[in-house]
Amino acid sequence: MDERDRDDAQDPLEAWPRAEEQDPAAMLAMVEQERHRTAQALEPDARILYGVWGGAWLIGFLLLWGTVGGRPVPPLVGGLVFFLLLLTGVVVTIVHTTRRVSGVVGVSRRVGAMYGWSWTLGFAALTAVMAGAARAGADPELLALLWPVLSGLVVGLLYLGAGALWQDRIQYGLGLWVLVSSAAGALAGFPAVYLVMALAGGGGFLLAAAWFVARGRRSR
Repeated sequence: MDERDRDDAQDPLEAWPRAEEQDPAAMLAMVEQERHRTAQALEPDARILYGVWGGAWLIGFLLLWGTVGGRPVPPLVGGLVFFLLLLTGVVVTIVHTTRRVSGVVGVSRRVGAMYGWSWTLGFAALTAVMAGAARAGADPELLALLWPVLSGLVVGLLYLGAGALWQDRIQYGLGLWVLVSSAAGALAGFPAVYLVMALAGGGGFLLAAAWFVARGRRSR
């Protein structure tokens, strides 16, 4: 490379403005924009999670409602579809959450992974409890009441914990709403519990998802 080519070659660092030429407000805006972009890429998308759970609860519990009182849905079909919908919600939550935190290192990644696996552990424990109750001779109508109520209890507590962990008021409020819906369903009794969980529980998730969609926002 001759002298002229060497002079024409510009050092990449020289493309940046010198310290005295930089606008502090513009630099701060650039840093904040980059921070926001990084957070958006790493935080779980509430529109996906709330939408999946809202659809699972609304459809699943309405199908269960359709299995009682001489309604046309076969009990085996309603129960199987409900289980598959719940399983889908758990899998989507785990996969989506762990993928979002896959680029994070340190405490944040561990917290995200531990929270994601809390869903599996919570529902595995619930399944074991219900299996034990069935083996102990619990009345089938009581089991049909406890399944949706205790499922709501697990989900509500997990959302409460996540809202407290990440200081997310929307998530904390949704967890509280799910707990209230579950309690209302338990008091309503069988089979009205299915309608309460479908319309109040599932509807709450869908409203939260719609709120974020309308604003084009994500949340943890």
